[in-house]
Amino acid sequence: MARQESFLKLKGRVGDLTFYKSGGEYLARTKGGVDGDRIKTDPHFARTRENGQEFIRAIKAGKLLRDAFREQLYLTADRRMSGRLTSIFSKIVKSDEESARGERNVMAGDVSLLSGFEFNEASNLKNLFFEDFDVSLTEGVADVTILPFNPQNIRKPDGATHAQFVSVAGFFDFNGLESSVSMAEGEPFEVDQPDHAEETLTTGTVDTIEGGISVVMLGLLFWQDVNGELYKLNNGARNALLVITVK
Repeated sequence: MARQESFLKLKGRVGDLTFYKSGGEYLARTKGGVDGDRIKTDPHFARTRENGQEFIRAIKAGKLLRDAFREQLYLTADRRMSGRLTSIFSKIVKSDEESARGERNVMAGDVSLLSGFEFNEASNLKNLFFEDFDVSLTEGVADVTILPFNPQNIRKPDGATHAQFVSVAGFFDFNGLESSVSMAEGEPFEVDQPDHAEETLTTGTVDTIEGGISVVMLGLLFWQDVNGELYKLNNGARNALLVITVK
């Protein structure tokens, strides 16, 4: 891999060179590697095929979660979130201690590894909000209760006048690629006020999926008051969303 230094940035293939953009950089690489048909059939590449099958399962699981929570992720996710999420699901697949190599899957792995995942590296909920909260999931309804706290203790970004809690809950079958989700939104509150009463976010009933797992997330959104109207602060770039329960 090499960087393109010229002021002319290329994309595409020229001879044995491929020019492309990745992570904001313009790069170039030479054509190479093993023939695809050989990888599919040669016994020497059995491990490669097994790893590929398991990686595809991790990718599909991550996509299922992203698609289900697309509305919330639009306001909170950083540009590397997709890759980070795939990495977590790859670890979950590899934690499967029952299935043979190449057959390991998410549902047989340690799905609790997903707990604590932050969807926005630039604005982690754990670094913004230090207060306690409780979560319960009963008959498909998730209750997230934020205990009384002082909003002035929130590490708010510059320009924020208001904040808002959101909760999202879902049931997932990451093998069968099924999902069912619901969300709840709290009322925006002023971040400069000295106290905030206990607040409970109750989602609508989430349809349970037989053999599935539940995922509950808590988010913190920031707003700016301009002449009595609330606007998304920096188009949501400073919002946070955290997986708080997986079971």
